[in-house]
Amino acid sequence: MAYVSADARREQLIEAAVRVIAREGADRATTRKIAEEAKAPLASLHYCFQNKENLLLAVFTQLSAEMPLEVDPSEGESASLGQVLEQRLTRAMQWTVDNPVRMRAMIEVTLWAERYDPELSVSFYDGFFKSSEAVLRQAGATLSDEELHSVVRVGMSIVDGLSLQMLTNGDTERALRDTATACAMLKSFLNESERNSV
Repeated sequence: MAYVSADARREQLIEAAVRVIAREGADRATTRKIAEEAKAPLASLHYCFQNKENLLLAVFTQLSAEMPLEVDPSEGESASLGQVLEQRLTRAMQWTVDNPVRMRAMIEVTLWAERYDPELSVSFYDGFFKSSEAVLRQAGATLSDEELHSVVRVGMSIVDGLSLQMLTNGDTERALRDTATACAMLKSFLNESERNSV
């Protein structure tokens, strides 16, 4: 049997976990099933991650790092707050459309964390929340902290909701059309809010 480095084995196990979690759910994704999916010894999973909880955390960390939420710098410099938010939401939904198995695994791991470690699931959202808020502040948001928090939470809710709908009905074109509609609504709200704050 060929030698597999610990880093390569970790990556194999994370990828196998994504597939098993998306197919069977986080609760039914046992370490044995994940090791079998990776064609790896069960002992190697425990060597790399110690337990299922650490593996699920690694899965979420990997998937959240993949989601393209950054704003294109060439567009970001002159973009309005609404345009920046639209870029982020559109890129997140396009990633979901392009990676439905990965998005399903991310949702499953988030729901698993909410059941077994609510503080962990809150920390998952906090990471997205803080990065979104920082980008919108850099774009020159003049909203109050409370208004900006609300806009970010609504944006995250849109991605969550449209992702679940797309995973349920499989209609990727509708998901992208609905994302455009949601972005137009948010941009209208932001334009009005920014006019009122001047």
